[in-house]
Amino acid sequence: MSDFHLYCWEGYDCPQILGRFGIKQELSTSAERLTSDTEATRRVLDGSIHASILNINNPYPRKVLFPEKRILKLNKEDFGCWADGLLPWVRPLCNWAYGVKGELLAIPQRFGSFNFVINTDRISIDLAKDEGFSIVSDSKTAPKYGILLFPEFNVFHIALAAGLDPFRPLSADEMGRFRKHAELWFSNAAYVSGDSTKLNKLLIDKKIDLILSAGTFSSGLLRLMGHEEVYCVTPDKGPINGKGAISFVELNAVPSNTSSYDTSINFLKMILSPDMAPFIASNEVNCNPIAQMGDHKVFEKMTSDLLTALQWDTLEEDLSQCVEYDLPPNMPELLDSVNHAVKLVDKSRLI
Repeated sequence: MSDFHLYCWEGYDCPQILGRFGIKQELSTSAERLTSDTEATRRVLDGSIHASILNINNPYPRKVLFPEKRILKLNKEDFGCWADGLLPWVRPLCNWAYGVKGELLAIPQRFGSFNFVINTDRISIDLAKDEGFSIVSDSKTAPKYGILLFPEFNVFHIALAAGLDPFRPLSADEMGRFRKHAELWFSNAAYVSGDSTKLNKLLIDKKIDLILSAGTFSSGLLRLMGHEEVYCVTPDKGPINGKGAISFVELNAVPSNTSSYDTSINFLKMILSPDMAPFIASNEVNCNPIAQMGDHKVFEKMTSDLLTALQWDTLEEDLSQCVEYDLPPNMPELLDSVNHAVKLVDKSRLI
């Protein structure tokens, strides 16, 4: 068993971050990647995962894990004036790091608009923004597409395609409409995969024209490699008060069963340091903006190529067109519908 175990979305487990921490602290380290916030939350709740740090999307610490005493309240004094460096237009999203009484529950970092990615040699940006997720609703005219299998985001995006707001209770008729769209999405997909690398390769090879349920974490990697034809799309309109896109921020929390609170805090302090910022924003598996880019010491570490890859010039506007990731009242039923639709996919298209 390692001294420090990280349970995270891909990227924090890379050598430049986790490896460096282990060397600096003279600790043995290990990591496990998650691809579903719901599944990760279940494992934390039932005690089947023992992690030193949990990296998870924004609603779960405040709404589930802290009320169930599965993560610890952080001492604000341990982090000084860390919040002063947050981008002003990302601060509302970063409020998810706090509990209902103002407790600091986690450190926010990677964020973005998470919707779909296109190859602009095949689909125009204007068309994609205008049509949003309905771009694949008509099987006769839909471009060839892949679906990145991230269940919670699949739920959000299918709901948007069906003209539904997943963050309010849905009627029986609306649930039926959701199920129909879920089956349509997956039955018409050219490929379905939980591996963004495989879908990225298909996109640049022009074997598919877009990837549903994807974001800058994948498009940014390709753009850094010179594939500027790849673009992360934020739809212009949708059914949630006129919005049709989803934003997220990842939170880094300390589980209550951490083997060492002090070691966990040292990891959080390390990832907040300006020297670590370039590796957190961009590594071999991930490319995302980070909330601390409002700090000039952090921002000056970002190269012009990285800013271009992150679509920095439009990022603030894109985020303003998004609805924040939250917990749908009907989430169990919606996830069941997605899982059922996935089971209908021919095995040759599951990669």
